[in-house]
Amino acid sequence: MNAARSPLIRQYSRRLVAEILLKGEPISRADLARTTGLSKQTMSEVIGELEAGGWVRPVGTTSGGLGRSAVTFEIAADAAYSLGVDLGGTKISAALADLVGGIVAEATEPTDPRGGRHVLMQIRQLALRLAAGKGIDAGRIGSVVVGTPGVLDQESGAITLLPNIAGLSEIDVPAILAELFGRAVAIENDVNLAMLGEAWQGCAQGCENAAFLSLGTGTGLGLIVNGKLARGANGAAGEISYLPIGADLYSPEALAVGAFELEVGSHAIVRRYLSARGSGAESVRDVFARLEAGDLVAASVLDDVARSLALAVAALCSILDPEIIVMGGSIGMRPELLERVQAALPAAFARPVVVVQSLLGNRAGLVGALSSAVNSLHNALFGIAGLPGDLALPAIARAAE
Repeated sequence: MNAARSPLIRQYSRRLVAEILLKGEPISRADLARTTGLSKQTMSEVIGELEAGGWVRPVGTTSGGLGRSAVTFEIAADAAYSLGVDLGGTKISAALADLVGGIVAEATEPTDPRGGRHVLMQIRQLALRLAAGKGIDAGRIGSVVVGTPGVLDQESGAITLLPNIAGLSEIDVPAILAELFGRAVAIENDVNLAMLGEAWQGCAQGCENAAFLSLGTGTGLGLIVNGKLARGANGAAGEISYLPIGADLYSPEALAVGAFELEVGSHAIVRRYLSARGSGAESVRDVFARLEAGDLVAASVLDDVARSLALAVAALCSILDPEIIVMGGSIGMRPELLERVQAALPAAFARPVVVVQSLLGNRAGLVGALSSAVNSLHNALFGIAGLPGDLALPAIARAAE
């Protein structure tokens, strides 16, 4: 064997074993060897290395067969933890997961109205409280992912297109979080993470090509293409607000906010209603309440919005051909709107389109942040340095206690 290749072969063997242990039940060295095709000697060496590092532990013995019993091993779930954070303008949600992806602690609290560094310090304090509440040393948090609206400027570290949290567009967010946590912290767009959440624990499991269409105060789109999150050249893939759909395509406001958002966002829905009736709605919630009461104007407004959404879905399907489109966000989650979009689609697109309601609801971004954090930790611990390819995430995560 070429000695120069030995470290790579050992890393590959370690990865194979870790991936099986992360996804499965306790298993013996002999069964691992049969499953992976590795020799018994190599398997003993790999298990010994992982056990010495504290990543696996013996949990029992096999019984009931011929011959001697064998020791079974499992991942030491409490060996390291990952933190996922969903940062919003009004609230912050955070969850702590163990090494196999099980959620061990979760909390939500109002976002510090002072914004800027105060919010980043709040994230750190929330992480410390979650860990302390479960008796976990915060130093064992080995991966942190924060989801936020807007787009991270890779050069300055500022988060742009973020109107509802003051100060984050003026500071280097990753650098400050790295200082607070003592390690690099990943920043990701919240709608991208919602897509990852649905792919891990929601209605897009097993999909290689999927989209998460978020509709609330604004619009957003998360995309998985060929099994990978699509970010684009500047991290702005999925800025669906700027689709040229709507009555106002060329005004300065359309250029700044996006024509599609002006057509279907929450302010647009209220504006449409007030334009038709003159009064009776101060928020989208009022429009839906009017709809429930049988208001024909509210029904007409939502019919119009649904037709515009159907056009966006048709454009998306023409370009990306996703297996499924998940609708989420405070407005996109409404079944009254989803049903209208589904009804409008046959007139906008010739092929059948699967459009469904988010299974995770307002937790999609948080679950996605956790999935990204757990996956990052797995690859840091068990991946092969310098080579592409992520370890697969465990399929099922335990609920918060």
